[in-house]
Amino acid sequence: MEDPMRPTDVTRSSGLYTAAPGAVPAADRVARVTRRPLWRLLDVLFSVMERRKQRHALMGLDDHLLKDIGVSRSEVEQEVSKPFWRG
Repeated sequence: MEDPMRPTDVTRSSGLYTAAPGAVPAADRVARVTRRPLWRLLDVLFSVMERRKQRHALMGLDDHLLKDIGVSRSEVEQEVSKPFWRG
């Protein structure tokens, strides 16, 4: 009978987890996905959306909370005024 384990399965031997023979490491699979133009575009889009959300939340904090995190109102205004493509 053929071994039912797929190449991406993980096996456990002697308390350590090891990848099955022929398995592709997760980091390599992720690297391949990020090379695809559509995935790169989506990644950039979600990054821009998240940056906008964080800047908007930062803008909504009052001076007391900004002082707690060590940020001045002028630094917040500088951050919020950046274009969306600048991190």
